[in-house]
Amino acid sequence: MENPLESMVEEREELMVPPSGGNPFLKKAYFLKPTLPISTIELPFELPHSFSSIPSRFEPKKWPLQVEFHGWKQGTKDWKSWVDQMASVHQSSWKAVGIYEAILNSTYQIRRQNSLVYGLAEKWCPETNTFIFPWGETTITLEDVMVLGSFSVLGDSVLSPLETTQHKEIEEELLQERKEFYRSSANKSTTSLWLKKFIKSGHKFEHEAFLVYWLSRYVFNHNDITHRPAFSIAIHLARGIKIALAPAVLASIYKDLGLLKRKIVASNQLEIGGAHLQVTLKSPFHLLQVWAWERFLELRPKPNVINFGETRLARWDKLNGMEVENLRKVLDSAGGDFKWRPYALDVIENLHLPKYYPQKETWVLAGSDSNDELLSFIRCLIVSELVGLGTIEHYLPHRVAMQFGFDQDIPCSITRLFHNSDKAWKYYNNEIKNVKLYLPCRLFEADVSIKYTKWWKKSVSGLEDASEAASPQKKKAKGTDRSPLMVNHPLVPPGFAPNCNIMEAEDPMDDDDKLTIPELLKRNKKYENFVIIEDSDSEKLSGGVPSLESKIAGESSVCTKSDKDNGRVVGKESASSSPLFESRVLEFEKRGSEITARIKRLESMLDELNADV
Repeated sequence: MENPLESMVEEREELMVPPSGGNPFLKKAYFLKPTLPISTIELPFELPHSFSSIPSRFEPKKWPLQVEFHGWKQGTKDWKSWVDQMASVHQSSWKAVGIYEAILNSTYQIRRQNSLVYGLAEKWCPETNTFIFPWGETTITLEDVMVLGSFSVLGDSVLSPLETTQHKEIEEELLQERKEFYRSSANKSTTSLWLKKFIKSGHKFEHEAFLVYWLSRYVFNHNDITHRPAFSIAIHLARGIKIALAPAVLASIYKDLGLLKRKIVASNQLEIGGAHLQVTLKSPFHLLQVWAWERFLELRPKPNVINFGETRLARWDKLNGMEVENLRKVLDSAGGDFKWRPYALDVIENLHLPKYYPQKETWVLAGSDSNDELLSFIRCLIVSELVGLGTIEHYLPHRVAMQFGFDQDIPCSITRLFHNSDKAWKYYNNEIKNVKLYLPCRLFEADVSIKYTKWWKKSVSGLEDASEAASPQKKKAKGTDRSPLMVNHPLVPPGFAPNCNIMEAEDPMDDDDKLTIPELLKRNKKYENFVIIEDSDSEKLSGGVPSLESKIAGESSVCTKSDKDNGRVVGKESASSSPLFESRVLEFEKRGSEITARIKRLESMLDELNADV
């Protein structure tokens, strides 16, 4: 082949455990590249000094720190009116360049919960651009910015210059309008003055002026001033040129999270009642809070019902967050309830479910002629540098592979590739061609390798000790054998299969979607006899695939006790003589009531999710 296939996923058999702990089992795992060579021993990741320098008590109101959220703007009545007017004319062109839903999002009101923002910032690691919790590593990804913010990951760079004479002339005329404000008594071109001048004005470049306002206030806020780079971006968009806003938005969020983390650490060195530190955050930080609401069940308010034509962000419009007594403690112990794949699991009425969340595990081939939906998802999976306005940030999705449905192994370290925006953008925008990608079924819950649990234990032992000290009542019970990744958390009930494709012969996979969540939980109890499971080989891609988007669905094994002779599965009856199995039985019997309570809690939470559909 002229262009050989390039796989984004490494497929291999590995000893795995669920992220919430449990029995090791052998299965065919799918790891997001880049991965470490099997023979490589990765040194433990050492947490930065900042993790041991945060305030001893989580009391943000007493911290000598003042935070200004300039990028967290609510839609005003005038702005909503202007959006309605301009949408009646330009809706189709906005959809063509991928900004229609992002503009709608700016009309919603996400009420800030400062304690949640500060709690997340404490856990931020600027070296990896991820949150480090005792139970695992997560982050806000391009997928989150694409789904929640409705910003495109495809298109030209936000730094793309205007090339045609016509476009440059439009920019010059708009900049002249901007200069007039600087010559006035205001002595600056604020977004409020810009709105008053151009709203429903009938100006020949009102559309471009509208987009300048939206970009300067709701996307790249620069002290509420009409931001100079917003002019070229607005002209590109108004003239039908798609701009990749998502990487620039995410870069700004990463930058602000690093800034806020440093200020929190610095404030811990100041005496209470003395001088205060100030920090101004210019990114759309509301996306970070909504990211947390989507994933931390204990912290989320009850979502709104989405009406036809609304975006996913509308679920959280005008809602107040759940206040908890000690948010730091809640975050440190939230691993068991953390939703790794909320956009795949939740089927919400009036929202489109992308095809990259398939009902059945699938292999796909993708190239430059693939649809934008698939190409967008692939962009979210690739290690890259995010080019923003005045910043370039590291993007490492392989560290949080479970957020995309892939199993997690020790992430290989990656040094910064480029500090030059042009080179960084070329790397991000590298053409996707002949890419082979495994797509897990949307109900699949990824696992972690045994090697990862050991590595994580060594890497974040300090955080685990701090978590235990803060919650002595949840200390690890003597004699139990839990995954170090989930210290102080109950095991997954044994009835939950690690792969949605492992089922009995009479249970067709397609029936899963017709069952209610409680019925699925009840049916899953049939699998509690199995302690070691190995997936069957998926059908391999042949070299002569005619279509770049053809799908090859993996076939699942039927695991029964009769398979014990060939080593594919060990059931409770055949394993009863194993000391390891006997210890597991005793452990589960001791904690039977705890598991039952957890199942009831899961049923309650998932019933609530069903009610939202």
